[in-house]
Formats: sequence, structure tokens, C-alpha cells
Amino acid sequence: MGAGVLLMVLSIVSVLLGLAAWLWSSAHSREQRQASLQHAEQQLARGAGSPVADSGRAAPVAAAAAASNRRTLPWDPLLQRAGLQPGWKLPVLLLVPGLVLSAIAVARLGTAWMFPLTLGLYLIGCWLWLLRRIGKLQAKLLHQLPDFLDNLVRLTALGNSLQAAFQVASTQTAAPLRELLDTTVRYARGGMELDRALSLAAQPYRMDVLKVLAVVIGVSVRIGGRSDQILQRLGDFMRDLEQAQQELAATTSETRMSAWVLGLLPPASAVLMAISSPDFFQPILHHPLGHKILALAVGLELVGAFLLYRLAKSL
Repeated sequence: MGAGVLLMVLSIVSVLLGLAAWLWSSAHSREQRQASLQHAEQQLARGAGSPVADSGRAAPVAAAAAASNRRTLPWDPLLQRAGLQPGWKLPVLLLVPGLVLSAIAVARLGTAWMFPLTLGLYLIGCWLWLLRRIGKLQAKLLHQLPDFLDNLVRLTALGNSLQAAFQVASTQTAAPLRELLDTTVRYARGGMELDRALSLAAQPYRMDVLKVLAVVIGVSVRIGGRSDQILQRLGDFMRDLEQAQQELAATTSETRMSAWVLGLLPPASAVLMAISSPDFFQPILHHPLGHKILALAVGLELVGAFLLYRLAKSL
């Protein structure tokens, strides 16, 4: 019991030390970004007296200023892809209940092995929740893109340039696509090409259709041609793709859900039963034969989870 509590305290202290180190490093990176932004403003002020220098330096300085204001946390693209607010607050809020639940499991069973097991299952649940949010957000984006392209085609057919039509159409779009388009317009106003701005704004979402749209816009801007026809065909393709994905999800939903339930139900049930009735699990945790049975159960669970994963991925 004493060793388990000691290990739990050391784990919590290590997490707190890691958070303190991260806060210190993020403060240092913020100072560097502020210095870079001040340097960019000074360069812009120096080049403002010459029209040639201003036209030559405005775009790089604006791009450097935009890059200096971007967050650099490693999990920010994942949170943005899930439609959540980037930063460190949400990960900490998600981590604290897992630590509390793991501490309760250690206190109930009196063994330190429950801490990583409970925390690992909790993190897997958080990961599945993020994956579900990412899937829903990508489905919404794919649903909104054809209507945005139809509006873009209509505006270009009226005589507007592609850049002007893109800015007007972005203001007539609802969330969550609106955030992506606003970021693209902000990059474009900073001096970046429209296709490059769209490609940079779409990086956290990892959607191939957005990459294709950026390529089409780049070709239309640099080479010309009937961009309205290309965008119209691209919109029709996105509608067909959305319909195909919905049909595939409806066909394989039962198999995929069964795989998740069969894979996560045994360990989750074991942890909950161990917390609610610790006396029942004492022989498994403290007897040599119980250790062998537990190791066999963990091995069978890993093999079964791998086979179910391969089955779900093959659909």
C-alpha cells in the first residue's frame, strides 16, 4: 500500500514538473515571437519610405509576422482538427480527471500497477473522443464545400476575379468552414498567394479535397481558363464523395462499432470491477498464479484488439 501511494505521488509530481518545464519553455518562445514581430515591424517601417522597397518587402514581412503569431504547441493541430480551442488549458483539464481516477484505483486496490493501467484506459477514451470529433468536423466540412464552390462559381460568372469572389463567398459561409476560409483570407491579405494561403490554412485538417481545391485555385490564378467550370466539376465530385462516404459508413457501422465494443469492454469492465470490489481481485494481484492468469488475459486482449483493428481497417 505504501509503495503504491509513493509511486502515485511521484507520478503526479513528475506530471507537475513536466507542466512547469513546458510553461517555462513556452514563455521563452513567446519572447522570441515578440522579438521577431518587433523586428518585422521595424523592417516594414524602414521600407515604407520607398515604394519599390515596400512592394518587395511587404509580403515577406507580413508572412513573417503571421508566422510569428502562430502557436507552436505540438497538440494544437490535433485540437484544431477536432474543432477545439488550441492551447494548454484543455489538455490539462482532460488530464486531471484521469490522474484522480488513477489515484482512486491505486488507493482502492493497494497496487501501483493500477495507476498506469487506469490512466492508459482513460487516455484511450480521450483519444477516441477526439477521433469522433475529428470525423464529425471533417464530415461537416465536406458537406459545406460544394455549396461554397457553387457560390464561388456564381460570383466568378458575374465577372468577379477569383480572389474577390473567394473573399465574398467566405463571408457567406457558416461554421466550421468559415474559420478555415477566414484564416485563408487573412493569409492572402498579408501578401500570400491564394492557393498557398488555402494550403497553409488547411494543413491541420488533413483533408485531400482541400489540397485538390488549393491546386485548382493555383492553376486558375496562374494559368487562367474557365475556372468556373473546373470548380463546378469539383463541387459535383465532392457531393459524390460525401454520398459514397455516407453509404460506406452506414454499411460498415455495425462492424466497426462491434470491434470497438469488443476491444474496450474487457479492460474497462475489469478496471471498474476492481475499483468497486477490490477484495475480489486481490488473489490475481498478489498470487503467482493470478499473475500468470493476468498476463495471459492481457496477451489475449492485445491479440484480439489487433485482429479486430485489422478487420475494421479492411472494410
